[in-house]
Amino acid sequence: MAALLLLLSVCLLAGGVFLKDLFTAQTGDEYPTITDWKRSYQAEAEIAQALEQLQQSPDKASVISRGSSAQQQLALTFDGLADRGTMQRILDLLAKYQVKATFFVDGLQTAEDPQTVINIKTAGQRVENYTLYGMGKMEKLPVERLIKDFSQAQKIISITTGQGPNLLKCNDTQYTDQLLQAAKAAGFKSVVSSEFYLNATQITSFAAAEAFVGTLRPGSIVAVKLLRNAEPVINEQGLAAGAPAVDKQPGLKALPALTDQPETALIAAVERFLIVLNKADYATVYVEDFYQHNGAGTAKITPAVSGPAKIAALIRAQVAELFGSRTAYAAAATGDNQAREIKTIFTTEPAIAYTFGGLANETAVADVLGRLKELDIKATFFVAEPEMQKHPVVLRQIIADGHEIGIAIRPKNGETAAETGSTIRRNRQALQEQFGVETNLVKQPWGAVTAAAREAVASLECRLIGQAVNVVQSKHQDYTSADQVMAEIFGRSVHSLARGQIVHFRMDYYTNDKLIGDLAAIIKQRKVDNIAYATAFDNPASNPANDSQYRIKPVGEILSHTQLLYQYPVDPAAVPAHVSADRPGLRVDEANVLPEVFKRYIGNKDVAYGKSTLGFSKMEARRLDNSGLIHTGDNVVFLTFDDWGTDAAINKILYVLRKHKATATFFILTNNVLHNPNLLRAIAAEGHNIGNHSDQHKPMAARDPKTAGQVILQDKQEYSQELALAYKKLQAVTGDMARHSQPLLTRFFRPPTLAISKAGVEAVFAAGSEYIVSGSCSTNDYKAESVPQLVNIIKDGIYTKNGEVKKGSVVVMHMTDSAAYTAMALDILLTANEAKADADPSKFKVGRLADYLTEGYSQINRRQTLQLTAPAGQNI
Repeated sequence: MAALLLLLSVCLLAGGVFLKDLFTAQTGDEYPTITDWKRSYQAEAEIAQALEQLQQSPDKASVISRGSSAQQQLALTFDGLADRGTMQRILDLLAKYQVKATFFVDGLQTAEDPQTVINIKTAGQRVENYTLYGMGKMEKLPVERLIKDFSQAQKIISITTGQGPNLLKCNDTQYTDQLLQAAKAAGFKSVVSSEFYLNATQITSFAAAEAFVGTLRPGSIVAVKLLRNAEPVINEQGLAAGAPAVDKQPGLKALPALTDQPETALIAAVERFLIVLNKADYATVYVEDFYQHNGAGTAKITPAVSGPAKIAALIRAQVAELFGSRTAYAAAATGDNQAREIKTIFTTEPAIAYTFGGLANETAVADVLGRLKELDIKATFFVAEPEMQKHPVVLRQIIADGHEIGIAIRPKNGETAAETGSTIRRNRQALQEQFGVETNLVKQPWGAVTAAAREAVASLECRLIGQAVNVVQSKHQDYTSADQVMAEIFGRSVHSLARGQIVHFRMDYYTNDKLIGDLAAIIKQRKVDNIAYATAFDNPASNPANDSQYRIKPVGEILSHTQLLYQYPVDPAAVPAHVSADRPGLRVDEANVLPEVFKRYIGNKDVAYGKSTLGFSKMEARRLDNSGLIHTGDNVVFLTFDDWGTDAAINKILYVLRKHKATATFFILTNNVLHNPNLLRAIAAEGHNIGNHSDQHKPMAARDPKTAGQVILQDKQEYSQELALAYKKLQAVTGDMARHSQPLLTRFFRPPTLAISKAGVEAVFAAGSEYIVSGSCSTNDYKAESVPQLVNIIKDGIYTKNGEVKKGSVVVMHMTDSAAYTAMALDILLTANEAKADADPSKFKVGRLADYLTEGYSQINRRQTLQLTAPAGQNI
């Protein structure tokens, strides 16, 4: 061990860890610029009609500024759009706290990210008009400009949502008579004015939230202004961006601390506000439920959703985006004869796809091809019909370089499925006859994909390709460096890309011909290469056995590896009965819970009476296990990982475990899992057990810093619902997976912060969990300051002071990005263990919890448990 640590120090010194305008001219005759939303959402007829209406009638739209003060209710609005991950977290919070909200979205952001707006509607929230750009001081604009702005935004939002907004809201604007007349002529019955604005930088505590809510009055309209980020990216959010969940007892701090990341501060402030709002017994209504009548408002309220319906609603909200392409990998068409747009391929393959479009700038294309050759990347190039005709030499060069070809379509406004289908057939024929290429990949590079386009793609048994990351934003045309673009595309919280994601580049848009090539290279370097386990002593570049590197491949190649594709969500019929979410949980209540807890709770030395065992008497707490050891007579230890992270963190752990032929149990915090189901599926695909770590990481009990007493953060029913939701998410991704006929999804639960309460364990068992596993060694690896320090901590958890193996020890580690040294420390420890002779009594085996926590296991009865026969292959 000493020699390995010395080697590590040398290696770290040697190498370390690898760790304008919105109205622009066209850049090619046949391929309009990305800002040509007017072509995709033509609104000339609507603008003309509104101008005519304005001349005929001086009527003004009414102003909604508040609702009825007779009832304890208010309206909540979100103005503008944040990045897609932040938007989904907001939707999750609204569903969790049963809050209604109205989202005012601007037209341009809706055109650039229609999926986020669709997600808002799918989650059951209202979508209204925030003008075309969300600009301020609109009262200074001429009336004709107002009409064009309102009408154009209305057209974009109507096409995207299938329903025209009824309300208009202008950002930081005085509602003059002229503006109200323009709004009425454009078809809006009312405009909205907010009396209160939630300032995330001020709502830094529950006390601040309570003070803010105290200023509100029944009937208030409260607005949250969201960050403007014109192009969204799908990644891991939440714990990956900050500190991991803590294993020791916290104070009463249910929400993350504010950081310098505005997205984190915003989410934390919104949740604090919603919690306090519920405590104040405010009901929420949509803004449209408020109306003005002689200065007195009123409102109507619909019943709140609760119980099982609440769980179902939250699941729908959280998976709405991913469900949109759930069967795209398997077939081009669905039951309604419409192709699904593939934005992320549901696969466990460690691969990412690059796609490119726009051949008009041949200089940029040549530079991109040169970069891809240098980087050994094969990509998919989507070409439109005019490009085949005008740039055949360029296209032949792309083909000669070994890249894949797909068809780019740009349906005209109102084009039928038959017309689009005719274009696709003609392009396929031209590619085959003139270039010797056959393809079934189709992409619409810009604009909302219509039902007619989906139908055309499906009818020809083609696949409709989208993107998870669109590198080009409308404001980037004149940017000069890749760093400028990277900062706005990814921000600081996106550590890496994810397996199965499709990244799209456009080559004929930037003024700088080399910018796309620079971006393709830098994205690979910073968001793909960093996923690999690449140390000075084990680097994929020098070690052929190191297979931790993600590859960049063409879309079609990834789709062709059908053995690695899967159906998401998993068909419930394919889930074994024992791990099905529909299987009833243990029937326990206050009267009979103790025998089950004594039998099924594997504790921790820090969980003791008066400290973290709320509801248990002193005598009962003494009978609870505090060893955290699994009963076994062998030198077996158990590796476990908590929370969630990005591919950059988790892939390194997976590689180290694979390298040493060790399997572990991953206790998943599910709040952000559905943003990256491929990563969860990949964990199980390598034979690791999947356990439940809750959805929101709220402990069963926490210490109130004011009283020093223990309190609950959720009642029994709420906690049971949260755990059931978390388990359903895990089942949706891994429920059909097994190894040696044993399901990989388990009914094991690790309590957040390791705290327990009597009511909480009742909820755990009622929600379907069979064993509660805390563990014998909490490494606090996310706080480790060096690899040697963490190696010693893990050793202390595995060995006694005499160097003997602590048989059955359960080591608690983390898979978050902040646990930076975990994979390397584990690699060193397992390497040293493998070097020992088999007869060495200090040599341990790595076991899986599922091989020991079987029917009949009892933590309180060691003798009975040791009589059980461990299954073959327990150390696999």
